[in-house]
Amino acid sequence: MSAAAAITGALIGIAAAALTRFTRGRVTDPTYPRIISVPVLAVLGVLFGALAGWRLTAWPETLAFAVAALVSTLLVVTDLAAHEIPHKIMWPGMLALVASLLIAAAIEGSWARFGVALATGAVIALVYFVIAWFGKGQFGIGDVSLSLFFGTFLGWLGLPYALVGALGAFLVHVPVTIAVLIARRAGRKAELPFGPSLIAAAWLAAFLGPIALGSLLGR
Repeated sequence: MSAAAAITGALIGIAAAALTRFTRGRVTDPTYPRIISVPVLAVLGVLFGALAGWRLTAWPETLAFAVAALVSTLLVVTDLAAHEIPHKIMWPGMLALVASLLIAAAIEGSWARFGVALATGAVIALVYFVIAWFGKGQFGIGDVSLSLFFGTFLGWLGLPYALVGALGAFLVHVPVTIAVLIARRAGRKAELPFGPSLIAAAWLAAFLGPIALGSLLGR
C-alpha cells in the first residue's frame, strides 16, 4: 500500500468514526440497526480512504478524493441500515466535492475538465431521474442525488469512468439482489438499497473505467 493510501485511509477512518453521532442523527427512521457505529464507520472509512489515496495521481485532487471517500463511508452505512440517503449528508458532501474540484481546477488550470465533470454529473443524474420516474420505485430520489455526486466525481476522471460507474451500478445490484433472494433473506417484493451498489460500482470504475468500457465494446 502506498503512503498516500495509508495516510488517507487513517484520516478518513478517524473522521468517519468522529461523525458517528452526526450520522445517526441524520437518519429519520428510529428503528435502524446498530450498524451505524464507531467500529463500522472506522473500518469503512479506512477502506474508502485507502482506495482514494491509492487512486490519487495529483495532489490538487486530494481534497476531492477525500470528500468522495468520506461521503461513501457515511452513505453506504445509512443506506444499508435504514434505506436512506440523508440529504443533510448528501448535499453538503456535494457542495464540498464541487468546491474541492474547483480548487483543483484553479491550481491545475483545468477549467474544461471541471466543466465536463459538472456536465457529466448532471446528465447522469437526469438519466437516473428518468429511470426512477418510470421504474416503479426501484430506487428513489436519494439514489438520483447520489448519481449526481458520483457522476461528477467520475466525470472529473473522464467520461469512460463515469459511463462505467453509471452502468456498473445496475450490474452490481442485480447479482446481489439475486443472491439475497436465493438465500431467502428477502421476499420478491423486498426493497434492497441501491446506494451501496452505486458506490461500489463508482469506486470500481475509478480504477477500471477505460478497461471495462473497452471490454464492453469488444476492444
